[in-house]
Amino acid sequence: MNFIDNRTRAIGEMALDGLQERAKAIGANTVNVLTPNYQRKEVSFEQSLQSVIQRENEKEEIKLQNSAMYQKNPQAVLNGQSPAQIAFLNTAYNQDYAIEVSTDTSDPLGLDGNNVNLESEMMDEAKNGMKYQVVASLLSKSYAMMNNIVKGQNQ
Repeated sequence: MNFIDNRTRAIGEMALDGLQERAKAIGANTVNVLTPNYQRKEVSFEQSLQSVIQRENEKEEIKLQNSAMYQKNPQAVLNGQSPAQIAFLNTAYNQDYAIEVSTDTSDPLGLDGNNVNLESEMMDEAKNGMKYQVVASLLSKSYAMMNNIVKGQNQ
């Protein structure tokens, strides 16, 4: 097992990247609330992250099946792996991960052509900030546990 690069940390880091990109978009929207014809930006990454998690779950299931088969007949597992399955098992965590920044083309809120609702942006900023803090806290705990393992401490 690789303690340095595991799926929990990789997925957490991808989530932080997406949340950081969303924070930038919200900041740009907020700053441009009075800019004529400005179209607000939106960031989506959750569906892409969910696909990564689903793919990693499928990989774990294959590994568990291979491990169970290996107990019975090691040679069958070694000879039975197709090149496609081996390639699938070796895909990088972030291979298909994408953070998409798009422009909201909804109708303007005022006569200036700007479609930014400041109150909505502030609410989105608060929600995004809380999500970021939760993921960062979980990653911090994960790194602290790894640090304790390396030092040989139990907690």
